[in-house]
Amino acid sequence: MLESLNRDEFLRLLILKSATFDQRMLMGQAALALGCQKPAHTGEYLVLDAVAMLLVSLLNRLGVELKPAADAVREHWEGWLELVTRAERAPLPDNPELFFCIAGVLSLDSGLVSDKVEMGRHHEVFAAFAGEELYRPAFVSMHRVLHQLRINAQHANVALPDRLTIARGEPGYKNWRREIDAYRARAEARFRAKAKVKAKPARASARKRPLLKV
Repeated sequence: MLESLNRDEFLRLLILKSATFDQRMLMGQAALALGCQKPAHTGEYLVLDAVAMLLVSLLNRLGVELKPAADAVREHWEGWLELVTRAERAPLPDNPELFFCIAGVLSLDSGLVSDKVEMGRHHEVFAAFAGEELYRPAFVSMHRVLHQLRINAQHANVALPDRLTIARGEPGYKNWRREIDAYRARAEARFRAKAKVKAKPARASARKRPLLKV
């Protein structure tokens, strides 16, 4: 139920060069779906990974640097997945847009600005920020993200399912959530295995003993 793509399809869908994607992954400037830091299988990506990457890209266009944008999308995956679910069932123009918003919030105690994420309809997001000093709020419409995904898919000749999500109460929802949990576990195991190999010190080569004279 979690639709997947091979690497070539994934990059075509994002209109992104392979080297650019690899560099962003290396620098922590890319986000995958479901809070994953690596895909569960080599060379295979979820369609939802493309949603995450497009969300990061659109936030970046609005002035959010790639690294904090990717961190926010990775951390708040449950929230924006719910936005996708709602947007797919309440399309424009008959329904209000749903937004993922990052804003710098000034702390009066420390004087420092930290990023805060809120999601929902435009007025709901502003209500959540009520009384706080905001710095450069970046609103991205989830409807726009999904619309751009469909446009990219047409140009890239990549087939997408009619819907990317299953809503609570719909047939298959519980199985879909179990599949998400299983996918996250596999992705986390692969990430930890990769990190362990990377951190393992190189084995010193055996010292050659001098030959004994007879």
